[in-house]
Amino acid sequence: MKVLIAVSGLREESCGDPVAAVTSYPWPTETAFRVLTVAPPVHPPVAGLIPGALDIADVQRTADTMADNAAAIAAAQLQDRGFVAEGVSQEGEASSAIVEYAKTWGADLIVVGSCDRPAIERFFVGSV
Repeated sequence: MKVLIAVSGLREESCGDPVAAVTSYPWPTETAFRVLTVAPPVHPPVAGLIPGALDIADVQRTADTMADNAAAIAAAQLQDRGFVAEGVSQEGEASSAIVEYAKTWGADLIVVGSCDRPAIERFFVGSV
């Protein structure tokens, strides 16, 4: 069985933790896990809002690095509990990137978390 776990890297109390949810189930021993984090593409108006950002490429590299780290940390949490897990990250729009990655990898199940955010915050930050 192949289980894709999509994480955002946010560690807020209002967010469900898909890694913790996955570890609470008795999986068959041959189950493979992939933890995917998607770094959103940085657009010029957004880059201008970040203090000290010199150009879009710097901001995008930072977002990509944060996604890499979030995936690696989540995969390590699974490995520490005895699961076979790998962390990967991509750049793009989360909703479509998760589905495309699941198709390409051949995932049998996709697990995502959810954050309880106000509507205005979902509008600006987004939600998968």
